[in-house]
Amino acid sequence: MKINKKKLRKLRKRRNTSVIKGTNLRPRIVFCESNRYIRVQAIDDDNNNTISFLSTEKINLEKKTYSKKNKEYAKKIGELFSEELKKKNFNNIVFDRNSRLYCGKIKIFCDIMRKKGINF
Repeated sequence: MKINKKKLRKLRKRRNTSVIKGTNLRPRIVFCESNRYIRVQAIDDDNNNTISFLSTEKINLEKKTYSKKNKEYAKKIGELFSEELKKKNFNNIVFDRNSRLYCGKIKIFCDIMRKKGINF
């Protein structure tokens, strides 16, 4: 029997989205990766709107690379997004890793957010 990783990921995602919900006081932070960029957004599920959004598309580091989704960009987007959340007085969040493993870029992003004073 062949295991289809995409189907298993979709099942995990469907199972987790029914449990993880954001509120106006504690928004849900969604970490998404495309082929080229990292995107992070804060969502209020009670009112169905996005509170804040940030992408590595507009972040420039000294290195000129095609892909902007490596660990250096994850660290930078964690710093910028935590500052943006602090400006809007959100210190407590619910993190949605989008059914991905908690290692690599996601772990670096979360560690930076915790160092900046955001509670999960």
